[in-house]
Amino acid sequence: MVILIVLAFIVTCITVDALVQYRKKKLQSKALNEMEETKNVFNELSLSIPKGLYFDKTHTWAFMEKNGAVKIGLDDFILHTTGSLTRIKMKNRGEQILKGEAAFVIIKNGKQLTINSPISGTIISQNIDLLNDSSSVAFSPYSDGWIYTIEPSNWLREMQFMVMADKYKEWLKNEFSRLKDFLAITMLPKNQGFVPVVLQDGGELKENFLSDLGPEIWEDFQAKFINTSKYDFGKSDSTFTIVNI
Repeated sequence: MVILIVLAFIVTCITVDALVQYRKKKLQSKALNEMEETKNVFNELSLSIPKGLYFDKTHTWAFMEKNGAVKIGLDDFILHTTGSLTRIKMKNRGEQILKGEAAFVIIKNGKQLTINSPISGTIISQNIDLLNDSSSVAFSPYSDGWIYTIEPSNWLREMQFMVMADKYKEWLKNEFSRLKDFLAITMLPKNQGFVPVVLQDGGELKENFLSDLGPEIWEDFQAKFINTSKYDFGKSDSTFTIVNI
C-alpha cells in the first residue's frame, strides 16, 4: 500500500510538472508571436525622429552645418512604407534645385517614388556611398543616410515652413490617418487578397507594406499620398500656415 501511494505521488508530480512545462512553453510561444507581430506593426512608436533637425512635409529633413551648408535626407516614415531600397537616383553636383521640386528618386526592385526637396539651393555634394549601397538610408536615415549637401539660396524664408521633432510628431498623426485612408480607398479594390493592416493589433499598419506591391500601387502612392501632403504644422504665425496641394 505504501509503495502504491508513493508511486501515485510520483506520477502526480510528473503529471503536474509536465502540465506546468507545457503551459510555460505555450506562454513563451504566445509571447514570441506577439513580439513578432509587434515588430511587423508600423505606427508612431516605430519611428525615429531625432531632435535638432528641421522636418518638411515632403517627408525630408534638413540640417544647417557650421559652414552654412545644409544637409538633407529622407525621413523614417517613408522608409517604413517601402522597406530597404535597392537604388537611389540623384541629381549631379552643381545642379540647382527649388523647394518642392523633385530632388531624388528612391527605387526598390524597379518600383520608384520621387521625393521633393525641402529647400532651394545648389547641390554641393552627393552621398556617393549611397550610389553603391543604399542600405544605410534605411538603417541610419539621419546620419550616414543623408542624400545631398546643399548651398541654400533662401534658407531663412524656407526654414519657416519646416518644424522640429515635437511638432513633426504631431503632424505625423495626420499622416498616419491619411495613409490608412489611402489604403482603404486605393489599394483594397485592386488587391483583394492583400491585407495591409494587422487586424489583431487593432487595425495597425504593417511594416514595409509597399514592398511586395506592384508599380501601379507605387504610382498611386506617389500621386495620392506623397504629392498631396499638406503644410499644417500648426504654427502660431499665420504667415507661414498654408495649405498647398
